[in-house]
Amino acid sequence: MKKFRFLILFLLAVISFNARAQNIFRTACGGNLVRLDSLLSGNALDTIDNRGRSLLHWAVACNRPEVVNFLIDKDIETGLEDGDGVTPLHMTVRYNRPLLFERLIALPGNQGWTGQYGAAMLETAILRKNLPFVKKLTENGVAIDIRNDRGSTPLEIATRTGTKEIADWLITQGADKNLVRIIQPIGAYMGQKTPGMIRQLFAPNFISTEESEFGSVFNAAATEFYYAVDVNGKNEIRYSRLVNNQWSQPEIILSHERYSYNDPFLSPDEQRLYFISRRPINGTERQEYHDIWYVEKTEDGWSEPINAGSNINSEASEFYISFTNEGTMYFSSSVNAPAERRRSDLDIYSSKFVNGVFQKPVSLGVPVNTADYEADVFVSPDESYIIFCGIKEEGLGRGDLYISFKKPDGSWTTAVNMSDKINTTGHELCPFVTADGKYLFYTSNQDIYWVDARVIEEFRN
Repeated sequence: MKKFRFLILFLLAVISFNARAQNIFRTACGGNLVRLDSLLSGNALDTIDNRGRSLLHWAVACNRPEVVNFLIDKDIETGLEDGDGVTPLHMTVRYNRPLLFERLIALPGNQGWTGQYGAAMLETAILRKNLPFVKKLTENGVAIDIRNDRGSTPLEIATRTGTKEIADWLITQGADKNLVRIIQPIGAYMGQKTPGMIRQLFAPNFISTEESEFGSVFNAAATEFYYAVDVNGKNEIRYSRLVNNQWSQPEIILSHERYSYNDPFLSPDEQRLYFISRRPINGTERQEYHDIWYVEKTEDGWSEPINAGSNINSEASEFYISFTNEGTMYFSSSVNAPAERRRSDLDIYSSKFVNGVFQKPVSLGVPVNTADYEADVFVSPDESYIIFCGIKEEGLGRGDLYISFKKPDGSWTTAVNMSDKINTTGHELCPFVTADGKYLFYTSNQDIYWVDARVIEEFRN
């Protein structure tokens, strides 16, 4: 299962289109050429969806060679990049379409693809542990030691992700082992130069890598770091700690062969690590919606996962957790959304922790909660402000960070978009401010970024 919030974004993008636009992309995916031809009489051949993807992107993803040929015959642009810079050719690797790959590389418009997209395509094949496609790409001219935008060679990516079979094969083909960087961060915040008021990628090629990283949190002493990673559609939680002034290699602490674990957050006393999962309370099948869970520290490590209970969890989705100093939990839920909108209409709630029990959650209400999507809430420990992810028509991208401040009467100010200082045309989510109040961390386009938390004050008034 792909990251849940990205599924939400995809659904929202489809919903936001008019009926005709919905039909044309679904028709391309369904393979109905007669209907597609009819719809093209009222739509441009190079029409794109809200993620910048063309009909050819859809035809490749849905494995419709007949639609691919139909669109090529109509002279569709074959090298169009979507909002993430991904072309239909790149998607043949992402969705494992070797025959469509052969079809597209033969087109005149795709000459020179090895230099322009080869590194990204080889990276994708390695992350998906697809050795046959790694072989196919190198056989078609992608250099064995080509570097991607992060400066990583294919062998470095395979080594870092533990993809031994691919790493061994690359070595047999002459990959240079001397180009594999060994990164061992030393000092506070993984040895990174502290950011100013301009956002910076956090710990590149150690934490923020070619994989998809989400929600991150430090302990109060900033000596332990927890974060989640999407590994081919299944999320796991990893951990690194500062030992003798050096950060340990990230290790998996929560993973399951069936269920995803995501959105880690420590309790105020740091004796519990909270997270979300579709793990069922009883039985073996995944639940339809996410619940909030936690594990407790023991002498031997962490306990088995414990469900946060029915006062918090409902028959809808609950996710992303943060706490005040007093232990009040802030989180998002779709419990009050209509059944047909429970994947796209989430609001923010709080629940007090009294005598070891979470109380009935209370909605923050207007103006924070609206008919739009509000989730991934971080509350400052003194409860003076919240930062959350909103998906709104006026937003800069697929999901933006917003901030709201608590007024003296206990109500909240109208949330303000945190502007292009924080947000991009992509997706920003999972905010977290360090315990000393100095740095804002958040996820941006599947990497982890940080910025000086003084940026928060720029939005107070």
